[in-house]
Amino acid sequence: MLLNILTAQFNITTIKFLQQFSNPFLDKLAQAITMTAEEYFIIIFIGIVYLCIDKKLGYLMAVTLLFSSTINYFVKCIFKVKRPIGTPGVRSLRLQTADGYSFPSGHTQGAAVFWCSLMKRLKKMIVYIVGAVMIVLVALSRLYLGVHRPVDVVGGFVFGIICVIVLNRIFQYDGYKKNLIVFLFIILPMIVITVYINDSKLYKELGAIIGFVIGYNIENKYIKFNPKTSVCKNLIKVIISVSGLLIVSILFKTFLPHGHVLDLITYFCGVLWFTAGDGLIIVKLSL
Repeated sequence: MLLNILTAQFNITTIKFLQQFSNPFLDKLAQAITMTAEEYFIIIFIGIVYLCIDKKLGYLMAVTLLFSSTINYFVKCIFKVKRPIGTPGVRSLRLQTADGYSFPSGHTQGAAVFWCSLMKRLKKMIVYIVGAVMIVLVALSRLYLGVHRPVDVVGGFVFGIICVIVLNRIFQYDGYKKNLIVFLFIILPMIVITVYINDSKLYKELGAIIGFVIGYNIENKYIKFNPKTSVCKNLIKVIISVSGLLIVSILFKTFLPHGHVLDLITYFCGVLWFTAGDGLIIVKLSL
């Protein structure tokens, strides 16, 4: 019954309706919009937030997005709904970001987590408006590009909202209690899912979230760098952080054997450097 709903004909009809307006300009616009919900854009934004604006917000967004991404992958593996790619009458673009299963939409879920986290934290009307518009546009872009059905983007939005609500509830606690809850209800489930599915992407996310949790707590207790400084100092922070990440990545990939464990260790060490290592240098340099 549920599978029939996920693959019902009205989903394809909706895609075809949107694609009847297709033209080169809208093709490029849809691809640009969908890129705002992709990994590199979000990583850069969270990195800037953590280093230069608000460490706590950057930490919350990173943990929420990593957990949400793992849940998205897990749900996709449960339902195993094929994408509409190749369906007669459906034109699909930007296929390099449309691998794996279709339900729920990872881009829409990521956009929902990203913008709703900002809304929850900042509580400003302009953020509510921009966020709501961007979530809708990302969802529409996935339909227009022919890589998801309406039910996929709705599912992505729902799962994204659930993750934001759960994580914000957890982050209301402080100290040891929060860390214990994060381990029991976020990291432990991610470990189980990662080992069960055994995919490189999940090992990277697991390494990253463990690195972020440990690194943030080390920085928050012992280092305590100030994210709110001048533009010039913030630029130096970003350069230090990126340089460190590149060095960690190159060293580990050069001298360690390839595999899932390497992925986990590389991302763990890279994020540990990002959250605490460069923070120590920032403090020592009085940035």
